[in-house]
Amino acid sequence: MKKCNCGCGKYVTPIDRFWQKVKKTKNCWNWTGELDKNGYGKIAVNRIGVRAHRFSYEIHIGKIQKGMVIDHLCRNTKCVNPQHLEAVTNRINILRGIGVAS
Repeated sequence: MKKCNCGCGKYVTPIDRFWQKVKKTKNCWNWTGELDKNGYGKIAVNRIGVRAHRFSYEIHIGKIQKGMVIDHLCRNTKCVNPQHLEAVTNRINILRGIGVAS
């Protein structure tokens, strides 16, 4: 766990750090922290980099089953709103996408 930036010496949980980087709008919950090269939010959990939308899914909905990916129903890669996230197979995610493969 990381210590608080204010200098109080307290530790901040990954969930606390998650909420520090979320800006809720009328629809999406936009990640304001670091982004990867594809525009997805990143957060460190126990010193391991995790995509913020996957972390959000797991803390709000539950564990992501093996072989599943998280689809952004809103098509906003910065969104971490669990109501906008769905666990699907990679094939379904590609078919729903807006790229060449879909």
